[in-house]
Amino acid sequence: MQTQAADGVLCIGLLEDDADFREELKLGLGGYGFRVNFACASAPDFYRHMESQPCDVVILDANVQGSEDGFSVATRLRALHAVGIVMLTGRGALEDRVRGLEGGADIYITKPVDLLELSSVIRSLARRMRLSRSPAPQLAADRGTQNWSLQDGGWILVSPDGSSLHLSAQERVFLNALIEASGNVVSRQALSELFSPANPSEFELRRIDVLVSRLRAKAQSSGMKLPVLSVRGQGYVFAA
Repeated sequence: MQTQAADGVLCIGLLEDDADFREELKLGLGGYGFRVNFACASAPDFYRHMESQPCDVVILDANVQGSEDGFSVATRLRALHAVGIVMLTGRGALEDRVRGLEGGADIYITKPVDLLELSSVIRSLARRMRLSRSPAPQLAADRGTQNWSLQDGGWILVSPDGSSLHLSAQERVFLNALIEASGNVVSRQALSELFSPANPSEFELRRIDVLVSRLRAKAQSSGMKLPVLSVRGQGYVFAA
């Protein structure tokens, strides 16, 4: 399903029952460079618009008009559409957060929210989605005779000699980012946005160093020398 507009603008769908806030979101997100395809107050209207105007990212309130709430909408969307799901709601209890995230939401944010922060979250989520959907990238190995590759949707790293390494979710995100960079350094800040798009500033950067250390040890135990180098004061590079 192609959603992003030909001009590269991210397309957004809104489900929000508060008319004033719905209009504020629509105008505000438009001002930050997004294209709001539609803004609805009920699940049935939302589904109808999704069929004719698919989006890259949707923003859902939990409490909406009708018998179906935002949690149910998120679960249904996750099963039927390849779309980024942000839940934006006044329900901040832990059980609601868990319900939303386990039910299909990628991001769970409580109101009130600053539109600049929301726009940053949307763009970060879109970047993460592009990484996960793009064809598995490849890098030429030393001497150019064989390739490193990410296979099985990016979940398996294969070395030039054919050795394979099964990756965790965070390892997959990390290696996809480095390989997408085609030999360029990926900063720790950029990686933190991939690991924690809702609150990248609160993500402890040392967790990335711990992840890399464990990934190297894991690769070594499988007889694989991982060509991931740390660039002091900058980030990491896949130096194959």
